[in-house]
Amino acid sequence: MIVDCNDCEVRDTACGDCVVTVLLGLPGARAGERAGDSAGSARISIEQDERVALDVLADVGLVPRLRLVRAADVTQTGRSLSVRDPRVA
Repeated sequence: MIVDCNDCEVRDTACGDCVVTVLLGLPGARAGERAGDSAGSARISIEQDERVALDVLADVGLVPRLRLVRAADVTQTGRSLSVRDPRVA
């Protein structure tokens, strides 16, 4: 999974409660900068095993959850891919 803070629909609104900010700091911010001063980007790759580990840490309250919301996630329509086709045996 690629996490690109530039694509996040809730950037600057939910950064303070996102695991990316907790672990890596504000997206694009240098040491000592405040939240409104960030102009750069954060783009990281999170592998499946790392995501599972982050979910475990979030489940026990040690870190917040990933708050990434992409525009495609908000506007996605249609059937879920997880729905099985009843015609397939």
